[in-house]
Amino acid sequence: MQKHFWIKIVLIATLIVLLLIPLGMIDGLIHERSYRQQEVVADIAASSAGSQHLFGPVLVVPYTERWTEAIETGTGSDKKKESFDRSEDQLLYFLPDQLNVEASLATETKRRGLFKVRSYVSDTQVHGSFKLPQNYGSPQPRHKGRIEFGSPYAAMAIADMRGVLETSPLEWNGQELGFEQGAALPVENVSGMHADLPPQPVAEGPAALPFRFSLKLRGLEQLEFIPAGKQTRVALTSSWPHPSYYGRFLPDPASQETGPQGFHADWAVNALASNVAAGLGSCREIRCFDAFGVRLMDPINIYSLSDRASKYAFLFVCLSFGAIFLFEVLKRLAVHPAQYALVGLALAMFFLLLLSLSEHIEFSLAYAIATAACTGLIGYYLSAVLASARRGLAAGAMLAGLFAALYGLLQSEDNSLVLGSVLLFALLALTMVATRRVDWYRLTAPYTVAAAPKTSP
Repeated sequence: MQKHFWIKIVLIATLIVLLLIPLGMIDGLIHERSYRQQEVVADIAASSAGSQHLFGPVLVVPYTERWTEAIETGTGSDKKKESFDRSEDQLLYFLPDQLNVEASLATETKRRGLFKVRSYVSDTQVHGSFKLPQNYGSPQPRHKGRIEFGSPYAAMAIADMRGVLETSPLEWNGQELGFEQGAALPVENVSGMHADLPPQPVAEGPAALPFRFSLKLRGLEQLEFIPAGKQTRVALTSSWPHPSYYGRFLPDPASQETGPQGFHADWAVNALASNVAAGLGSCREIRCFDAFGVRLMDPINIYSLSDRASKYAFLFVCLSFGAIFLFEVLKRLAVHPAQYALVGLALAMFFLLLLSLSEHIEFSLAYAIATAACTGLIGYYLSAVLASARRGLAAGAMLAGLFAALYGLLQSEDNSLVLGSVLLFALLALTMVATRRVDWYRLTAPYTVAAAPKTSP
């Protein structure tokens, strides 16, 4: 009989390994649905407008350096010098001394079948001032030539111009100027708009030039800012209660307000702390600039929660099989490996039910329905397997407690490690207490096959 005991343990271990196949298929389905969600986001962004970033305004002053270059031509007695006129185009960049951005986000939900994507419309007010030095700072000629200034313009980079719903004229030093398409910045793959400015008299002393404009912008899921000012201040308000701040700079903790009515946050960034001023002439991609922003997070991402839950599936199977095996040991019953397999498949169905139901109803309700269905089925089945309705109810209650603990782990990600450790310790302690008087050397005695409970006709 000792041989039979060890064969039973090997069969149970083999069943646990085989159950990894359906559990892995369910986990693959969760990832497939999650990827489909990402494809929907990309699809909606392709037909509408994607996530947005704002950079600017930046004052750009084109200038041309012209010089005459003498070059010797010919050889020997035919050698002579000829003069050629040369020119080189350059750009001067000026950041606002003060840049203030106030944005208010109104959120909405776009749907594509079962999948949802968070969208927003931002009402943005941008104002500040430039301080120009005399002669635009008198750029140093690279070839000792003369400098000729072109027409300056204010450039504003926007990630996806299809999201621009409205824009006011640029109020520049008391004048109203219209925006035109194109950021006109030497940065690859960047869209935006610019406004041609009246030339500033180069001989005039340092000038303070205030500006102001408004922008109504649509985007998906996140809004990002690049601090273009020597002193940049951004104030962001929304009715969405679940913001996630990211990037090189986080908002001032004292300014953050988050609640059921929404959130508010303020950023203050000095140019000395960012790479924007140093990178204006060298960065060729907008992503190389320091940036910060906010994501409109979904508080319950059903695919990430289902994925996290499925990672506990193997532990659930092991604990359930261990509990049934303890019933065998303590009550001297014989449970067939096929019955173990059916219980394991019922546990796997929980995670499939959870995924499918949560795509149609609230995650908490889907979790409750899947738990009730699986614990009820397993409890009813084990009532017959263990030859006692009370034992079946006890097994179902134990399983319900495990599912309740798992829900607590899913809702408290920061404390999941300590909660999981305490739960495993408690289960180990319960097992040790329940088996403290078991004579393991006598387990080779023959088991009693459980008789199915009689039912009245």
